[in-house]
Amino acid sequence: MDSINEKNTKTIGSVIKAVEILEELAESEEGLGLTEISNRLNYGVSATYHILNTLKLHNIIEQNKKTKKYRIGVGLFRISSKAKSQYSLANLAMPFLDKLRAIVDETSNLLVLDGNEVLYIAQSESTKLLKMFTQLGAKAPLYCTGGGKAILAYKPLSFQELALSKINFQKYTENTIVTADEMRKELETIKKQGYSIDNEEREKGITCVAAPIFDCYGEVIAAVSISGPSYRIKEKDLNSIISSVVLTAKKISANLGYAEK
Repeated sequence: MDSINEKNTKTIGSVIKAVEILEELAESEEGLGLTEISNRLNYGVSATYHILNTLKLHNIIEQNKKTKKYRIGVGLFRISSKAKSQYSLANLAMPFLDKLRAIVDETSNLLVLDGNEVLYIAQSESTKLLKMFTQLGAKAPLYCTGGGKAILAYKPLSFQELALSKINFQKYTENTIVTADEMRKELETIKKQGYSIDNEEREKGITCVAAPIFDCYGEVIAAVSISGPSYRIKEKDLNSIISSVVLTAKKISANLGYAEK
């Protein structure tokens, strides 16, 4: 047990060192060299070099070829920009998610695209004892979730085809779509009707209704969804649920500056 704790401590320590190196670089306008960073933080030169090399490999930092000094790279700016965007979107959407949850009394979610998956960035939980709950930051497959299909349906065809070519279709339930041709038909239907339904495609007994969210440029950037036990969704007025989800998506889009044509 002690050896496991030691190992975990070393792993965490290396992350702390990486963060402290980034903090030092962020404070320097001209950049810092290997020895400078090592001396400032009292780290060994070898350990510092390996951390810098790893960060550089992922474009988190960059190195000037002439001076050999390191500075913050475009990779970190990209991560920061995404985090800021998602945080702002989640904050903006939260009151609408709360209202949607109150109307339908099922869990409402806000999802964004992350590669060939969707990422849950906000949620308003149902008050029911039996309810859907997804950890914020969790990911789910694009092709068998209501939110994922709603986003993909409104992406350009070239984007769709690239995404479909990368999907490793797995049959989670008897309702899961498992071929690119089936998915193309599904996406066409979703775009015509303006919403998507996950009819127990990811998990048996769970139904989800989702609709796309657009930014001020008219680009789909997220989806709002309602998810809950299938038996309860079926007991309610599905058309009413769909209308509520679509209206919520439109309100969030409008607050982002989207003007529906």
